[in-house]
Amino acid sequence: MTNKQPKLSEFAKVVSYIGIIGYGGPAIIAQMKKALVHKHQWVAEEDFMNTLSLAQILPGATGVALLGYLGYRMKGILGWIVGSFLYVFPAFLFTTVLSVLYFQYHSLSLVQKLFAGLGALVVGLLINAILQLSKPVFGKADRKDYKGFLIALTGFSLAVFTHINVVFIILLSGFLGFLFYFFTHEFEGFHLQHTNALPAATKGTIVSRDVLYLLIALAAGAVLLFLSHSIYWLLSATFFQIGSIAFGGGFTTIPLIQHIVVDGLHWVSLLEFRDGIAIGQITPGPVFITAAFIGYKVAGWLGALVSTVSVFLPSLLLILILGKFHEQIKHLKIVRVIIKGFLAGFIGIIASVALSFGEKSLINWQTWLIFLATLLVVVKLKKDVIWAILGTILVSLIIL
Repeated sequence: MTNKQPKLSEFAKVVSYIGIIGYGGPAIIAQMKKALVHKHQWVAEEDFMNTLSLAQILPGATGVALLGYLGYRMKGILGWIVGSFLYVFPAFLFTTVLSVLYFQYHSLSLVQKLFAGLGALVVGLLINAILQLSKPVFGKADRKDYKGFLIALTGFSLAVFTHINVVFIILLSGFLGFLFYFFTHEFEGFHLQHTNALPAATKGTIVSRDVLYLLIALAAGAVLLFLSHSIYWLLSATFFQIGSIAFGGGFTTIPLIQHIVVDGLHWVSLLEFRDGIAIGQITPGPVFITAAFIGYKVAGWLGALVSTVSVFLPSLLLILILGKFHEQIKHLKIVRVIIKGFLAGFIGIIASVALSFGEKSLINWQTWLIFLATLLVVVKLKKDVIWAILGTILVSLIIL
């Protein structure tokens, strides 16, 4: 962290904005970095990238865990709650409102029209994410950085040409980072700068007192739900399970949700599940927000809330518990070289997602126009992504 720390209200305002413009899956991480590291300078780039390296190997949504832990580093448990809740809330609200309309009218013609344009937008945002996240990993892109490019290319190739789970690709990237960098002198004599900006919440034991109180409160709430034998307990347990084993995030989680919720519990039909994914694409936030759609179908607004909280909770708790340990060992050379590999592999995976989305989304001159206009706005002109989103919605309604 840096010595420039925000008020809780300032942090809440920025996180809410990120949540509103949170389109593009991994692309939004670049927006988080732009806001927290470069614009407001609340987080050092080193801290951001190290937290990202931990969040991406945990199950669940990387962006939610990332913002939750950075909020905790700055403002303790309240920052953890604000960072995660306000980031997810816009997606939860938009998705649930559209779910209400969907189950009332069963009409998605407008949704499908907007999705065609937003799909092209997402490809542009992913390209921007690759450019933004590559700078601290590849440096000046000279001959010394060929190892990072090689790791990224390996991750890209495996993601495109094999069916290997993305978490194994990330782990392999970390191993390659160890092989390529540990036995060289590239990290010799490098020490992280330590500041006194860390809040008291992160000092002391691995699990601090406030984290322990939080775990006790959550355990008590789980017991009460279990004793109630209600549908809310079943929703909570189901989506907590999904959030605990959903490694890889994003669209890799769709088969898992389908297997449990559609094929096993029959809470929604296959057609409804497909339409729920479609709704998730025109709202901000991660693919996991489909939990709100399913929760609403099963138990209304409260069911949507319980499902949403439960699916994001595992990664938020894991990063809270493991984050302090990660802080204590991140300065070690072996940790730094593995993290270097993780981040390079992550860039390759994002590139594979961009390729996959591009093949499905850039299908005519209209979608190519939206894609190129997105690159112009966010890469060349460096405007906020919200302008690209609003422009895409308007253009999609006119020309698609």
